[in-house]
Amino acid sequence: MNIMNKPKLVFISNIASPYQVKFCDALQEHFHAEFWFYEAVSSMRPDWWRIPLGEHSRILRGTFFSKRTNYVSMDALFQLARFRPDVLLLGGFTPYHAVILQVAKRFGVKVVVLSEPIRNVSGESSADDRLLQKQDGPQKTARFHRLFKRADLLFGMGEVAAQQFVEEFDFPPERVVDAPYPMDIEAHFSHPLRQKQSGDPIRLLFANRLVARYGPLVALGAFKRLKRDYPNLSMRLNRDGEMAEACQSYIAQEGLTDVSFLDEIQSWDELHHVYAESDILVLPATYSNGNLTIVEACASGMGVVVSHPVNNVDAHLHDEVNCFKCDPTIDSLEAMIRRYLEEPALLEVHGARSKQYAKQYRNVYTATVYERLLRESNLVATTS
Repeated sequence: MNIMNKPKLVFISNIASPYQVKFCDALQEHFHAEFWFYEAVSSMRPDWWRIPLGEHSRILRGTFFSKRTNYVSMDALFQLARFRPDVLLLGGFTPYHAVILQVAKRFGVKVVVLSEPIRNVSGESSADDRLLQKQDGPQKTARFHRLFKRADLLFGMGEVAAQQFVEEFDFPPERVVDAPYPMDIEAHFSHPLRQKQSGDPIRLLFANRLVARYGPLVALGAFKRLKRDYPNLSMRLNRDGEMAEACQSYIAQEGLTDVSFLDEIQSWDELHHVYAESDILVLPATYSNGNLTIVEACASGMGVVVSHPVNNVDAHLHDEVNCFKCDPTIDSLEAMIRRYLEEPALLEVHGARSKQYAKQYRNVYTATVYERLLRESNLVATTS
């Protein structure tokens, strides 16, 4: 199809996440798409997240951030006037996005708001949760409706988010859909399956940020116990997060050996090697909306042990089929990891199944899902 006949789509988001930059390229099959970001990389992400933006993505000029407003850039409004999209996707319920929504509607643009579940589902306040501070009950719902009621569609990033937007914030169910995350997992499918025998070295991977709700100290506690029976066991952890110092202290105090942090990564394109060199992903979270690391591990063919409070994994994680699920405790995590250690052949069996489940998350398929959701909601005409 000639690009001039495709609908024009813009996505505005906080930082230029590599998987979003690459997703923009995948969307070109269906849209004349541009992605605009407030920052290249924030202080919450490592420098190796920086990748070339290509011809379809840009960093907005004159961006500033405050806790009260989140990100703001007047350049977003100038770019809207330049590009005149048919559809605008706004990443998050932020105060400035409420302003952009009103401006876009004056241009006749169809507007979609994308968001994960917000604070009172996860129990934590997110960066995009400024609208809810000092608000509760009916006041909270009323403010959401006043600022975002003109949105044409809401993409709940997972079933929990979509359910919250309907049940708690009372958005019409016909304007709320469950949408998938974009992911960069192509390289992971080239990884071989883990063929292990009893006594072979096995490496655990804690790939998520070191924050309390993901349970890094629980993972270290389980590793400490397992190491006594399996001396060839090792573990690698993400290096970033508020609990990094606590994890380092625990390792030193307990005299743990064969534990290291992921501090040698130099670029985004090197990240998939971390999965290729690991055997079992562990995530004993007390809450998670369904992390990208899980799908990355599945695409790589790893064994997976995650806790029951990890949401939005039903399509690619099936307990006792291609993973083991546990409670977010040391005892439970230890017991489920031990299943793999006692029967290492399960790593190959589970890994083969996981690769099949993960295929649905390739960007080429996710782009097709976005096109279908927008078309079925009558926000765009048929694009192919």
